Amino acid sequence: MDKRFSLAILISHPIQYFAPLYRRLAQEKDIDLTVYFCSRQGLQTYDDQGFGIPVKWDILLIEGYNHMFLCNLSRKTKVGGFFSLVNLGLVAELQRNRYDAVLVSGHMYFSYLLGIIAAKALGISVFMRSETHLLLRRSGLKLALRQPVMRFFYNYLCDRCLTIGTRNREFYVAHDVRHDHLFDAPYTVDNAYFAQAAAPFKARVNDTRVELGLPTDKPLILYASKLIPRKRPHDLLAAFRALRERGSAAGLVFVGSGELEPSLLEYASKHELADVHFAGFQNQSALPKFYAVADIFVLPSEDEPWGLVINEVMCVGVPVVASEDIGAVPDLVRNGYNGLTFRAGDVDQLTAHLESLVTNKSLRQQMGKNSLAMIKDWNLERCVEGISAALHSLDR
Repeated sequence: MDKRFSLAILISHPIQYFAPLYRRLAQEKDIDLTVYFCSRQGLQTYDDQGFGIPVKWDILLIEGYNHMFLCNLSRKTKVGGFFSLVNLGLVAELQRNRYDAVLVSGHMYFSYLLGIIAAKALGISVFMRSETHLLLRRSGLKLALRQPVMRFFYNYLCDRCLTIGTRNREFYVAHDVRHDHLFDAPYTVDNAYFAQAAAPFKARVNDTRVELGLPTDKPLILYASKLIPRKRPHDLLAAFRALRERGSAAGLVFVGSGELEPSLLEYASKHELADVHFAGFQNQSALPKFYAVADIFVLPSEDEPWGLVINEVMCVGVPVVASEDIGAVPDLVRNGYNGLTFRAGDVDQLTAHLESLVTNKSLRQQMGKNSLAMIKDWNLERCVEGISAALHSLDR
């Protein structure tokens, strides 16, 4: 009989992107899963610093898998700084259950480091699954000091590293992690959910656009993310203005909120950009409707660890225009095939890409089909297979 492995996952708080993976892992016959949450943030309304408004997710976050909330001794009210999570009860939990492995999503919180150190002391294997990659911005001094520390950390405190994509794997390789300690566990979303949720709206695109107050007579460009400097939404707005000046008709909708919203509104008003629409923050259940009516999706971010919204729009068959800074790009955006890439901050290049898609319907449609074909294999199943393979490698 195949061995059954006990796996603990330590995570800061319930996160909308991870719940589908936990539910899928709980279905595996050879994995006995327990998820430990360090905070209840996300279950109740909380002030999201990026969106700049109170947020409460409207999808199931803790159903379908075994979980436990650990007592947080921190005085901080939100998950943020290193000492915002202090969950001393974690040690007793690990000691009591003696899991085969504990999966941790980084080292940015006290409780994450506590869990790693406690697991090593108890003979429990540590799996690391983080978003980091080599292109993320670090100062020269910080980088020089960080490299030897991280090399020790990933080689001596982590037994296996679960790679979310190409750039993440390159990061671990650059820190001398052994190849047989690397297992691919791709960064994924619930593909089926987004495809199915968007289908009825995609079947009646014009009606849905009318309901949303969006134009029906021109291609629609979509941005869906926080309106913050790192995401560079002003670059898209400037490129859209240049696109209009070249005589190309299109609509642009911003889905999301954040500190840059007032300046974006001011820019659109100043330059009389009548076809720019601001939909504000939209909860998870509303996003597929916007994906369904989009002809082009744009994410102009810099310093972006991954960008799971790219996964989501690809499930609905949308071509992607993305900056080369984004962690997901090497795996999910094939330049000229399912989208186009550009240097972060290069508004001229972004404008040219938008023009080539706005003026060519057949190209948009073919790239959208290619997006859908690519994302089908970048799914939860592959992620679960990677985690399972890492667990089974412990028995060799």
